Amino acid sequence: MLLAAAIYINFFAHHWLPDVRLALFAAAILLFARTTIWFTPWREARRMPLLLGFLLVALFIWFAENIGTFANAWAYPDQRHGWHIVSLAKLGSWYLLMIISFVLISLIHGIRRRDQVR
Repeated sequence: MLLAAAIYINFFAHHWLPDVRLALFAAAILLFARTTIWFTPWREARRMPLLLGFLLVALFIWFAENIGTFANAWAYPDQRHGWHIVSLAKLGSWYLLMIISFVLISLIHGIRRRDQVR
């Protein structure tokens, strides 16, 4: 919860204070490097390292963001004069946002052992 709060604060405070994103990535790696999640996409339970799951979700959101800006659904200020790929810094932001989301959902639904998952 402390890491999620620090990420949330950094999203807003980096405009006035130093951006501590790299330290937040390092803290996430230290906290979750050995964490595995179980999920059931279709009848069979599978496992994945949590950090890889965060990266994959963030990557697909970043892909969608690039598709959306390419299709002119919206544009960032630096894309006014022509489309270009969305910054990789946004990928990092989506990654950190995944951590906040995961913490919030775990607070609502709790954390269950694998044998408790339906």
